[in-house]
Amino acid sequence: MRILFLMVFPIWVWASTNEGSLLLHNDTTMILTAVITASDGTFLGQFSMQPGQQRNFTTNLYPTIYERPGAPNISITPYTVIWQCPSEGIFSMCTDVSPGAYVKATICSGSHFCAPKAKLEKAPPASRLEKVK
Repeated sequence: MRILFLMVFPIWVWASTNEGSLLLHNDTTMILTAVITASDGTFLGQFSMQPGQQRNFTTNLYPTIYERPGAPNISITPYTVIWQCPSEGIFSMCTDVSPGAYVKATICSGSHFCAPKAKLEKAPPASRLEKVK
């Protein structure tokens, strides 16, 4: 039994809480873009997601020796997840999202509505030159 514990113990040490991951789920009938930001508003990533699609977002929370001058020593968690419509409107937004959370578009607060995309009208041609046969 002790040998099994010694073999499994390194895996427990490695599988610690040093990664901030989210499970994103677009549970709507529309294509949405999930935008993830840190607690200080820093952009972390975005994903275009099809209806019903699930996707993992993972960021490494290991400390680094890199220091930016003038940057405060703050945490990037909790996250904010913004679900954007194709028409650039906001479908919903979840704030104070903890690492390891399951984030569905319909459980976040917001309008839960996407306006249809505006149709582009064709502009008239720049000139009226006609081809000669």
